[in-house]
Amino acid sequence: MIGKLQDIVSFREDRLFDGAIDVEWFLKDKDKARRAAESFVFHGPAYHGVSQQDIGVDHGHHLIDTVNFVYDIIRRCNGIDDQQFTLAIAGYGTGKSHLAMTLATLLSDPTGSSAKEILANIELADPAIGKNVQYALKELGGPALVVSLNGMGNFDLASEFTRQIISQLHVNQIDSRALDDLRPRFALAANLVKQFISIDESSKDEFLTLTIQCNVSDKAELLEKLQQHDESIYKNVYDYFALKGINIRAIGDETVKDVLETVCREYCGDNKPFRRVVVLFDEFGRYAEFATIRSQVAGSGVLQHLFEGIQSNSAKATFVGFIQFDLNTYVQRMGQEFKNEILRVSTRYQSADKAYLSINLETLIANLLEKKDPELLSAYFEKDRSKERSLEMSTRLRSWFPNANNHHLWCDADLFHQVVRKGCWPLSPYASWFLFHLAAAGKHLQQRSALALLGDAFKRNQDHVLDSIDWEMSAVDLWSDSLQTEFLSTEESGSLGTTTHSYANVMARNGHQFSEDEKRLLQAIVLASKMGLKAQDRLDAIAALAVLSGVSSLLVEERIKKLESEYNVISWDASFRQFEILGELRLQYAHEAD
Repeated sequence: MIGKLQDIVSFREDRLFDGAIDVEWFLKDKDKARRAAESFVFHGPAYHGVSQQDIGVDHGHHLIDTVNFVYDIIRRCNGIDDQQFTLAIAGYGTGKSHLAMTLATLLSDPTGSSAKEILANIELADPAIGKNVQYALKELGGPALVVSLNGMGNFDLASEFTRQIISQLHVNQIDSRALDDLRPRFALAANLVKQFISIDESSKDEFLTLTIQCNVSDKAELLEKLQQHDESIYKNVYDYFALKGINIRAIGDETVKDVLETVCREYCGDNKPFRRVVVLFDEFGRYAEFATIRSQVAGSGVLQHLFEGIQSNSAKATFVGFIQFDLNTYVQRMGQEFKNEILRVSTRYQSADKAYLSINLETLIANLLEKKDPELLSAYFEKDRSKERSLEMSTRLRSWFPNANNHHLWCDADLFHQVVRKGCWPLSPYASWFLFHLAAAGKHLQQRSALALLGDAFKRNQDHVLDSIDWEMSAVDLWSDSLQTEFLSTEESGSLGTTTHSYANVMARNGHQFSEDEKRLLQAIVLASKMGLKAQDRLDAIAALAVLSGVSSLLVEERIKKLESEYNVISWDASFRQFEILGELRLQYAHEAD
């Protein structure tokens, strides 16, 4: 006995941040932003979770790992590359927001303690490129003024853009007069508030009316928001005084381009507080849809103005947009009445460098499973017998799940042993492939949902007492009620079979009769169906179910026969070379045949 699982390895749930990162933390919650940035797990060029063939070539995106992506962005900030527009595509829940947050933290304070942690994480993923990133960051020569936008928000872009910049100027005790002069109406409104409302007994009720209208707690907060050029506060103050017959200059028409030009001229460059402006726009595609449909809220032509502002100031400005799909997909999703408008946006941004961020769930799992006794694991996994077993596992896995042959990490014997087998332990390689397949396919789970499954499974098994490192968590150990619900939901769409529904029917009818091994084998049949198991024959399928379920190979044949003959809940389909769970209709047919 070597101890409980939790004494040997821990699952770093703290690095998941409840499954979602919001780039707005960058200004609103500095501590959470710092912790998120320091926990980001990078991967280098040797660890692609997808291949260029997987993503295709028609859309023009080139496959890139997160280490090289960060290096490319910093090089562009240094002016080495003339292209100052980048669009990064990755699916929902794959860590785009987390990467954007990490970039914002690194570029805004390149010599800070968080930057050192981030650089160390980059070097862990790829030492050579990590050194290049450090050198490029030194070449930058100072902090960038980062604007981090969450495209899921329904905001006025010019207002939010300016608010973030002024907020950072104030935090760094930098005079914001240049922007105040560009938008004098906010200063006029602030002065009017100061002059018209003095906090005394006679004006408390009147002041209370204004604070309620502006949704602020006191005069100080109201003035602070006006200093930050908050458009909604300005409008409320404007309307309030207009009712009293006091008019402030009408709402201005300053554009993002105007703001960018002022910021680049006054605050960026040699001997200036910042080296350049970097715009990190998360969920850019979604905001493009919003700005098209709700231009009266976002501002007319705001994304065109943003493009022109970056383009006109390319020596001091960089744009990085994060999207879920190619821009053409967003165009196709729009109603016909909006297509011409969104095409104006997509046509401009199509000139950007397009990068497809490769998913690398395996490396992330390896980093989330923190080994408390690395020497114990190394002593086991460096043995020749352990390496031979890894080769055997890799061969069998790629035979059963041919899609694994398309992924470098699962084909290279050394990488498979180090990352999948040793790095992801105590997860078995078959369990790791199950999570990777479901997340990469995008039909069943998001990556963050896959990691949540792993976290739940680890909690259920953390008190398991291990006799040796030979023990592994099987794919069925990841089964949970929430996973079953996910499968049932996807099957209801009509495109992903009915295996889970058949399983649910069988369990509702006979579940109380099954042993634990029999339940696990039924669950393994569901997982095999979802993973696309390709068995050579019945015996080969049984061998696959044994490793997926974690049931002893000595007992599997007996348990399968019992489920077939005694319970009559599964059958072997020789034409498809797979076991099937008999749902209610199939079971009724089988009884009639008898």
